[in-house]
Parts: sequence; C-alpha cells; structure tokens
Amino acid sequence: MMKASPRILLLALSLLPLAAPLSANTLDELALRQNEMRQDMRALEDRFRRIESQLSSQGLLNLLNQIAELKAELARLRGQQEELQNTLALTQRRQKDLYEDLDSRIRELANRPQPAAPAAEAIQLQPSRTLLGGGDVQSETRSYEAALAQFRAGDYAGAARGFQAFLRDYPSGSLASNALYWLGLAQATLGNYPAAVEAYQRLLNDFPTSNKVPDAMLSLARARLQTGETAAAQTLLDQLVARFPQTRAAENARRLLATLK
Repeated sequence: MMKASPRILLLALSLLPLAAPLSANTLDELALRQNEMRQDMRALEDRFRRIESQLSSQGLLNLLNQIAELKAELARLRGQQEELQNTLALTQRRQKDLYEDLDSRIRELANRPQPAAPAAEAIQLQPSRTLLGGGDVQSETRSYEAALAQFRAGDYAGAARGFQAFLRDYPSGSLASNALYWLGLAQATLGNYPAAVEAYQRLLNDFPTSNKVPDAMLSLARARLQTGETAAAQTLLDQLVARFPQTRAAENARRLLATLK
C-alpha cells in the first residue's frame, strides 16, 4: 500500500473545514435573515399597494379635476382682462382724437377774424336769407355768435340750447349748417351721442354741399362708434376718405380706421 505524500496530506487537511456540515447557529442566522427579507418585501409590497390605491382614489381624481377647472377659469379671466385692456385703449384713442379735433376747432375759431356787421343800408336792400322765421341777416348772425360764444366759454349745455334755438328761428339760413355742426359737437362733448348723431346726420341730409360736410362725416363716425355702431362708422369713414381725400378730416379718418382694424 502506497503512502500519501506530506503535500497531499496537507491539502486534504485544508479541505476538511469546507466539507464539514454547517453548524446549527449558522443555519438559524440564515433562516432569520431570510425571514427578515421576506418581511421587508411584504412591507414594500404593502406600501406600493397603498400608494397605488391613493393615486387611483376618487379623492385625488377630484382634486386633479378641480385644479384643471381652476386653470381654465384663470385662463378665461386673463382673456377677459386682455379684452378689457384693449377696449380701454381703443376708447382712450377715440376720446383723444375727439378732444384733439375739438381743440383744433376752438383754436381755429379763436384765430378767425370776427365778421364785420353789414351796413344798415345793405341790410335794408337785401332780402331775407331764411325761408322760415322771417329774421334779418343781422339778427341771424347775432343769434349764431351768441351760441358760439357759449361754446367757446365751455358752456356746452348753454351752447346746445343756443344752437337749437337758432335752428328753430333760421332752419335754412346761411349759418344753419355751421350751427348743426357745432350743435353736434356740443352734444358729443356732453356725452349725448344720439343727439350728436341726429345733428350731424341732419347736416349731411339738408346741406350736402356745405363745407362742413367732411368734418361732419368724421364727427358722425366718432359719435356712431360711441353708440356701438362700429360697422356704420367704418363705412362712413371709408366714404369720407374716398370723397374728400385731401382734407384734414380724411387724414384723421385714416388714422381712426387704422385703430379699428
């Protein structure tokens, strides 16, 4: 029988601990760790199920729906705010144009030389220039100038009454178209836009050849804008630009049309 060499004996002795069975303590420790791992897994699964249940619960869905509704309401309010801002800006531009035109008219009148009163002999020789009322030219001029003076002084209500009285006395006089224009401007300044529309429209209907027609068309368009008749105002402005393209009224009409587009 052959003897094992010392090297083989040493190798066999070193492998003995690996081949030996595990101790009871080691097995218990492994079983304990395995049980702990199972518990941890169950805890994680339970937690996941709770989170999943919360995410799919009706309460959370209601909350998400409420958030969506609030976002939609906020967007609607922002849209309304932008619309109001645009409307306010447009109204301010219209008011600015109106007051600029009014100011220029007042300056023009202030710088215009006063007409000389006709001589008594001339008044006696020339016939009445009115078809109704029977007043002479001098009284017609005084009535017109009195109402115009009230307008210049800022008494627009008094001026409106004065021009109305003038038109009752001299409805077809030489100054009737001017009186209608200033009556409309006084009413517009007072904020009585329907009355302004009536005065301007009467001027255009009864005195189509008056030199006040371009200014009356522009002022009528502005008054119609104030009464909400935007389409009619735009049509009138287009007609003004087409009929009187070289006038200052047409220039103002072009600027106003640009703000409406």
